[in-house]
Amino acid sequence: MAELTKEQKKEMLRKWRADQKKKYLLNKTNARKLFSYLRRELSKAPCDHTLKNTEKWIDEHCPPEKKDGILEEIKEMGGFCDCEVLLNCYERYELE
Repeated sequence: MAELTKEQKKEMLRKWRADQKKKYLLNKTNARKLFSYLRRELSKAPCDHTLKNTEKWIDEHCPPEKKDGILEEIKEMGGFCDCEVLLNCYERYELE
């Protein structure tokens, strides 16, 4: 693998810092509730590779005008199905 240039390293650091300051549409409290819900649902039936449970929870707990933005936010973090929401989004919402 090629060594990163100084400019590439600076850009990566800038992006990382911006991500640390980002305000998410789904706050930490609601993110915790979503993750708990997904754990329960996925223990009942395996992931069907959709966002079915995530979308259901958002529909029931978030304002309708925020749904598209929250889903986009989740997908940007790598959450393209319910199990990926748990695996890829958890740390980004800084919940550990």
